[in-house]
Amino acid sequence: MMFLALAIAFTWLMPVKHDVTGWTTALDVPVPASCTPQVNAQLGSLLTQGFVGEVDNVMVCGTTISSSRTQHGGRHGDHQILPLRVLLPNGSAQLVEVVTNDSLDGRVTAPVQATVFAYGQYFNDGPGHYFAAGLHDVHCSTHSGANNGWVVVNGVKYPRYC
Repeated sequence: MMFLALAIAFTWLMPVKHDVTGWTTALDVPVPASCTPQVNAQLGSLLTQGFVGEVDNVMVCGTTISSSRTQHGGRHGDHQILPLRVLLPNGSAQLVEVVTNDSLDGRVTAPVQATVFAYGQYFNDGPGHYFAAGLHDVHCSTHSGANNGWVVVNGVKYPRYC
């Protein structure tokens, strides 16, 4: 009986969101202490596979190769594009874009040579683009299966909490 009471108490304390598919749990994944190629292991695996499409809960880290730029308008409003050079576990480097949504994340900008960590949804439209892939949905979870996302620019985390 005590076990059941504890289980119910801990379930009540867990972060929970509601979406159209029912109740799900969105986890808060911690930011790594340092940016190493191992942080980009899942990204590297997806790129090696040539995976085209979207994958939730992917982490990247790297250094901006230029200042962020604004992508104006669209059906989801303005976005900021943070262009990163990321190091992969196999020793290679790739260019990856982190895309933030001003409405959901706040206006997240970065100067050139900023250290950036991001956690969200991987996307890749296929070969032939400037960036090898991208990461978006770097905000509090808005769909089932996705953990809470975030972006950290030079030690400042966006959003601060979910």
